[in-house]
Amino acid sequence: MDVQIFIDLQDRLDQETSLFEEVREAVKELNKTCRLASAKLAKAHAVPQSQTHEITEAITPQFAAIKENISALAKLIRPAAFYKYHDMWSNAVNTACSLVIFAVYLADARLASPEDIEKYLGQKVNVTNGEITEFVITIEEYLHGVISLFSELSRLAVNSVIVNDVKRPQAISTFASELYSGFQLLNLKNDSLRRRFDSIKYDIKKIEEVQYDLRVRGLTA
Repeated sequence: MDVQIFIDLQDRLDQETSLFEEVREAVKELNKTCRLASAKLAKAHAVPQSQTHEITEAITPQFAAIKENISALAKLIRPAAFYKYHDMWSNAVNTACSLVIFAVYLADARLASPEDIEKYLGQKVNVTNGEITEFVITIEEYLHGVISLFSELSRLAVNSVIVNDVKRPQAISTFASELYSGFQLLNLKNDSLRRRFDSIKYDIKKIEEVQYDLRVRGLTA
């Protein structure tokens, strides 16, 4: 029997183990950078709308770092092995997308497009859903980021009142309603997306309750 077969197989296993560890370290760095960016972006909940531009400008270095982290991760992954290791970084990329989407809303009061994601994170969103020929951000990761925006908006509506910015919840309510209507056009097959989409109505309800309370108290028209 030729034992060289097993020697070659062990070499291959060692390579796989080494790559696994490198990817895990890259994801760990990405998560660390995202946590820092999230902490800085969370300050937007404690200030009126007139001051949020300072926060979105201050977070620019964190997005540059996230972009570098994702680029380092992308260099480790061959297209053929993309889905083999995808679960290792998917949650981290979901978080990165949600940060970009929230930052774009704070800056411009609009929904971040796939092009915005590529600008901030340096990787394309696979909107064609075709064969993987390079490291990409999946449509599902982008949509998870959009769903996360609803919870940020519900918090922002409540916190705007706390900082005496009583006009902002109306704009948030209008935007959230339009965004929800757009989401309803999707026929979601992904189980995790479907479950998270079902939770959106609770965020919408919270925003509507803020609007109701303000009107009852005569603070808005």
